[in-house]
Amino acid sequence: MTESKRIAELHSYEILDTDEEFSFDDITEFASKVLDVTYVFINLIDKNRQWAKSAAGIPREAAECDRNDSLCNIAIQKNVPLIIPDALADDRFSGVGCVCNAPNVRFYAGMPLINEKGYALGTVCVVDFEPREFPYEKVELLKSISRQVVAQFELKKKINESQRSQVKLEQALNTANKEKTRSEQFLRNIFPKSIADEWLASKNVAARYHDNVTIGFTDFVNFTKNSEIIEPAELVNTLNNYFSMFDEICSTLGIEKLKTVGDSYMFAVGLPERNRHHGVMAALAALLFKKTVTELNAGRSIRGQQPWVMRMGLNSGAVMAGVVGTNKFVYDIWGDTVNLASRFEQAGEEGKINISEATYYAVRNFCECEDRGKIDLKNKGPANAFWLERLKPEYSADKFGFMGNKKLFSTLGFGKN
Repeated sequence: MTESKRIAELHSYEILDTDEEFSFDDITEFASKVLDVTYVFINLIDKNRQWAKSAAGIPREAAECDRNDSLCNIAIQKNVPLIIPDALADDRFSGVGCVCNAPNVRFYAGMPLINEKGYALGTVCVVDFEPREFPYEKVELLKSISRQVVAQFELKKKINESQRSQVKLEQALNTANKEKTRSEQFLRNIFPKSIADEWLASKNVAARYHDNVTIGFTDFVNFTKNSEIIEPAELVNTLNNYFSMFDEICSTLGIEKLKTVGDSYMFAVGLPERNRHHGVMAALAALLFKKTVTELNAGRSIRGQQPWVMRMGLNSGAVMAGVVGTNKFVYDIWGDTVNLASRFEQAGEEGKINISEATYYAVRNFCECEDRGKIDLKNKGPANAFWLERLKPEYSADKFGFMGNKKLFSTLGFGKN
């Protein structure tokens, strides 16, 4: 067994330079009584020093010395007791520092503290400053006491390891809880709250029928063409700038953003909770989107950048809604109402909001609309359509009719569904 491994084993107990402990002091006091000696030490032999964990009859600091001046350093070389009746009279030990110099030890009896791996960590020893004999019975008692000291070392080591394991477990649980919180927050960011709660409770969300919902679609005109001439990073940043503003509007109004696909932004009002004013709330969101795009484009024009021109479409009716997917799940909606909303957006014009007849009847008491007559919808045929122009003046907080006033929100019972 190499000395470096012995030192490593000693350090693994984390005892060196620790405070006094009753469990070790009790052992040295007991040893002093049963062995009928005054001075008892539990000494550990480090790389360059002797250090006392406990002492009886004298302050433990008195046992601390250079390793080469220690009789315990000699005792740990063999796994048997070292008994020296008179060190000064024994040529093998008379030159050791603690013998020929202060404290001038004459009698020494030490038993190595041998752990289960066979490493001698130090000794439990008794000393005197006068020569004396140490009978066999006391040697056997010293061996027994050394085993008790090692048992305390092992217990302390296990306690330290247990505490570290407990800390690691607490850290792991804390990390797991944080991850769980983040996961739940993520779900609540991508799902409506009630849907997220249902998913977290059962890992399943049943598809539901919603009979009165207004769906909105937006896209930017000539986006595909522009994407070929604009730097990708600028394209993404600009799109994110617009969509982030749309997100804020939806969040403020309690409207569900469903998804974005390329330059298309999709939202819905009236699900998962019913909202009898779903059409008006969707119209208000669309008008605020239009206001936002107008303001952002004004800034782009000042900077000499091309404006991003948007068109929008709204349609009202019944849909099915639910969660699809296993690993990358998403809350989505289906039905002809959704398809028609997309067609109304595609049949719109730059900077305008194209709405269906169903949506018109849902908003006509609150909004000013222009009748477009029948228009042809791709793969759907002719359908009545209207331009959503603005909020009526009595419900508007601005001259352009983009922003609702207190009367509007009071009438709609905003926040009360």
